[in-house]
Amino acid sequence: MNKLENAIRENQKRYHVNTHVMTASEKEALRKKKAARKSKSMLMAFAMGTNSDEVNEIKRYIGVGSFKIAGVCPTKAELETIYGRPQEKDPVYLSEVEIEVEGGNKVKVPQARIDFLVKLDETKHVDPATGNSMKLTARKSFYITKSYRYNRERTKLQVIDEYGRTAWVTEAQLATHEVPTYKNGPANISANYRAAYVGEENLTNFLKAFLGIGNVMRYIRETNTWVMKDDPSKYEARLENLDACFTGNFDEIKRAIALQANNNVKMLVGVKTADGKMYADLYDMALSQATTDYSKLEEDLNNRKSNGAYPSTEFVVCELREYNVKASDLSTPASTANPFADPFAN
Repeated sequence: MNKLENAIRENQKRYHVNTHVMTASEKEALRKKKAARKSKSMLMAFAMGTNSDEVNEIKRYIGVGSFKIAGVCPTKAELETIYGRPQEKDPVYLSEVEIEVEGGNKVKVPQARIDFLVKLDETKHVDPATGNSMKLTARKSFYITKSYRYNRERTKLQVIDEYGRTAWVTEAQLATHEVPTYKNGPANISANYRAAYVGEENLTNFLKAFLGIGNVMRYIRETNTWVMKDDPSKYEARLENLDACFTGNFDEIKRAIALQANNNVKMLVGVKTADGKMYADLYDMALSQATTDYSKLEEDLNNRKSNGAYPSTEFVVCELREYNVKASDLSTPASTANPFADPFAN
């Protein structure tokens, strides 16, 4: 302090003046101190960030890809290992869903989500433009409901035999395990069947495709008949303890995958658009690694699309390739449809 400021302080003390009144130099010192503190706190609000040159471009793919299974209903810790990054919360695989029962009443029943975390086999997929391996980790979910699958009229229910084949029978036929007869002959199913849960057929077909379990029947062209293959036990494909899934026990499915842990399964990859973003989407129907004819896959896709399935996902049945968004045709007249309508209402 200078002599003038000392004199002011002495005068304040003598006449009992508020000594907290600051001099000009003290005010300036306090201002600088506050400014420094504010500057420091503002800088600490930002993390280091990432060098813009190091940001990885997100590539999207479309077509049929060959996948490894990296996990079945994985825990939070397992998900962090698979994705290589922290996960916010534990996955939830159990829930309830409301279904309609006989008489039109609605009840809630248990539902289990069976998740398969799959990774693209990089040794089989190379981007021709760059020569680099294609990389994709995705999730395929199957929902199993603890309720038998009935037709719309509730006159028949779906059954599944020990080879994973399905058919539709009446409750009377189920009681006696009668093999139903259709217009073209007996159903392709054994009498050793049981009622199937909603969602069980898709899950079973996925497991058969991954394990490479084919049809237990072979066709004899000379007689135009189908007969059992030798050693039918090699073609068994039915889960026998699905009820355990509704308690969070997925061991039976994990054991099935472990039978051929190094196998690949072919899946159709699409691009789903939701909330202005694009995501990888996997089609329900899977194929064994040995499959090269995709005609049945394309037929199934066209049928389901025509019935309203996958309304916001674009699929193309082809060899896996990088997805490119098609440029809009600016010459197309503007739509007269309601711009505020729900695009997924139909």
